[in-house]
Parts: sequence; structure tokens; C-alpha cells
Amino acid sequence: MSGKVKCFGKCRKAKSNLLTLKKNTMRKLFWIVASVVLIVACKDKSDKQAGNNDAVVKQNSAYAYSDSFNVSVKAVMTTYFQLKDAFVASDTMKVNSTGLQLKSLLDSLDLSEVQKVDSLGYESILGRPGDASAEITGMLGENGIEQKRESFEMISNVFYDLVRIVKPVGETIYYQYCPMAFNEKGAYWLSNTDSIRNPYFGNKMLNCGETKETFKF
Repeated sequence: MSGKVKCFGKCRKAKSNLLTLKKNTMRKLFWIVASVVLIVACKDKSDKQAGNNDAVVKQNSAYAYSDSFNVSVKAVMTTYFQLKDAFVASDTMKVNSTGLQLKSLLDSLDLSEVQKVDSLGYESILGRPGDASAEITGMLGENGIEQKRESFEMISNVFYDLVRIVKPVGETIYYQYCPMAFNEKGAYWLSNTDSIRNPYFGNKMLNCGETKETFKF
């Protein structure tokens, strides 16, 4: 009888040891799997962050143009912003004089350097400076400031296309929008400041609008 008791005790102890071993093994396996999952998740997140950073850099990188081209593009952009300010001030005479200056700069703008760095982009904007120049001619023929503002919207649409392809070196440009312009049709413009100064209403609704995109080159 005592032999059976001893055997039962040994078997019970062995079974207990086996259960303990299984628990320890399962615990170790759990932590190994958890560690692997954590490492994979962290790597995936890092890869995604690295991809996003690359996209931002590519989006904001300007091209290495010649100094003369950079100067000409800078003059065009500066004069466009001056035209925008003239509309903000509702100054018809300033609109006309600045419009003439911008037309002259656009007529002499040579985009051939863009073709060297972005041939497809170049094709998409080929002739666009001429479109803006023609619209300025129409704008100058209008007597009322409101009619001139309609032309400014079209000019601004051209400049939006140019900016995205040319990527003016050293420029920070804000693409802004007023939903109330032209009987709530809405209209866009470009600005060199993030503050809203509405060229479609002037002092009537000076701060109506919002920044939709920001370009930093």
C-alpha cells in the first residue's frame, strides 16, 4: 500500500512539474511573439515616416536654375503680388500700371530651362505665360474694377499652374480661396503672405477667405 502511495506522490509531482514547464514555455513563446510583432510594427512605422519625409522633400525641392532665370521669375512673381495688392486696394490706376509691367515681363519670360529639368511639366505650361499676357490685355480694356477682377482670377489660375511646375527658388507662396467671390462661385489667388487680403472684395470683405495650399521652394 505504501508503495502505491509513493508512486502516486511521484506521479503527481511529475505532472505538476510538467504543467509548470508548459506554462513557462508558453510564457516565453508569448514574449518572443510579442517582441517580434513590436519590432515589425516599429519598422513599418519608421518606413512610412521615412517615405512621407521623402515626399515632402521632393515636393518642396526647387530646381537648380541659372541666376538669370531665377531673377526673371522673381520679377514676374513680385509683380503679380503687386497686382494682387492693387486689387486689394481697389486702385484701378495701380491695377493698370502694374498689369502693363506684368505683361511685359511675361512676354519676355523664357521657360526653356524648365524643359531641361522637367520636360513633361514644361509641355503642360507651354504657352501659359502667353495666356496670362492676353488676359492682361483684356483686363486693361475693361473700365470697371469688378470686370478687371474677373480677369485677375484667370491670371491667377495661370500663375498657379506656373508655380507648381517652375517651383520658384526661395519662394513661399500661399494659394488662397474666397468662397463668396463672383456671386458665391468662388475664386482663388496667390499670395506671398499667409494673412488673408482679399483681392476680389477689397475693404468690403478684406479678410474673407482661407489658405488652401502652401508652397515652399
